[in-house]
Amino acid sequence: MPTRKVIERFHIRTGIGLAGRPGLAAARHEVMRFIRRLILLIAVVTTLVLGGAAAFTVFEDVSYWHGLSWALDTIATVGSIPQADSLGGQVTKIVLITFGVGTMFFLLVTLTELFVAGDLSGLVESRRMQRKIAQLKDHYLICGFGRVGRQIAKDFRRAGVPFVVIDDNPDVREAVEEMQVLHVDGRPSEDEVLLEGGVERARAMIACIDSDAENIFATLSARQLRPEMKIVARAAEEEAESKLIAAGANDVISPYKTSGRAMAQLALDSESRQKAAGAAADGEVLVSGESGSASSSPST
Repeated sequence: MPTRKVIERFHIRTGIGLAGRPGLAAARHEVMRFIRRLILLIAVVTTLVLGGAAAFTVFEDVSYWHGLSWALDTIATVGSIPQADSLGGQVTKIVLITFGVGTMFFLLVTLTELFVAGDLSGLVESRRMQRKIAQLKDHYLICGFGRVGRQIAKDFRRAGVPFVVIDDNPDVREAVEEMQVLHVDGRPSEDEVLLEGGVERARAMIACIDSDAENIFATLSARQLRPEMKIVARAAEEEAESKLIAAGANDVISPYKTSGRAMAQLALDSESRQKAAGAAADGEVLVSGESGSASSSPST
């Protein structure tokens, strides 16, 4: 059974059930989907009105303009025009009421959903974010906003370094909004998303996604777009290090290896200090590596 994270990523990539505030690509996708639906509904309503006008003209022996007004009156449920006399006119009115009223209601629901769902406002906000990113130069791209990415963002902010976060995980949006960082909602392995983040003007990219496969694809995409850009990648598994180097990463960091070495070094340094302290307390001979001289504690 697919996990919640997999389902949410599927929703973002397909535009189905998109949750949260959409990014530029997702918001554009949603707005275009609404526009296509509106065009279809308007075409259906227009066909019903024109067809109903022609039917009233034939069955009720009226002018086409009067038939057009009759069809609009029926679909809009105004009821200002009397009932049709002929059987064909009555059937036409029933068809217009059945299909026309339902289509008009669906059209109003679609328009309401466009504004209430926040897709239009999300597109406006995403474009505002995009204008800010377009002003950046020699900035850094942080691909992935997990624990490692957040720490990198904090360090960059303290150093006053401009950066852009790229992540398609809806769970990180709250953290992005709290930190008020420039953010592109999308997969870092997609060229369009990297271009939205300003990869052509960036100084370097850090691929710190939780998945080694995503880091490899993001590195490949960035290297193709910017052959001269420095890329630092994270590798969770040891076998992914060589693949990241082959994909174009300049440096590969393994957080688990790095933390393990640091902890081991701290433990060894602590043990060495304890031995040195014990030797001084016991009056052992201390030898200087440079002069070769030796000294001992006075005997009691």
